[in-house]
Amino acid sequence: MKNNLADLNNHLFAMLEELEDDDLEKDSQQLEKTLKKAMAISSISSQILKVANVQVQAIKTMENCGLVNNDMPALLAIKDSSSETAARQKLLGGAK
Repeated sequence: MKNNLADLNNHLFAMLEELEDDDLEKDSQQLEKTLKKAMAISSISSQILKVANVQVQAIKTMENCGLVNNDMPALLAIKDSSSETAARQKLLGGAK
């Protein structure tokens, strides 16, 4: 598994497809196992999205305060590259 939100989205849709498998209805043990897996994936996904939201809010705050990326705590793991800067600009509604 890669570590980005597009991959997370793909995993969530894959889990949804797995849950739609008609053969699960025939095997109650497999159904229970798949449901537990889906619940775990959902729970972890929610936490990942919460962290991503904190990072987006940190980026917005950084941009609004005119801070450079080096001023952000390392804990937020926000990198600065030209592609990320362009993506950040798009996220924030254009160049500032």
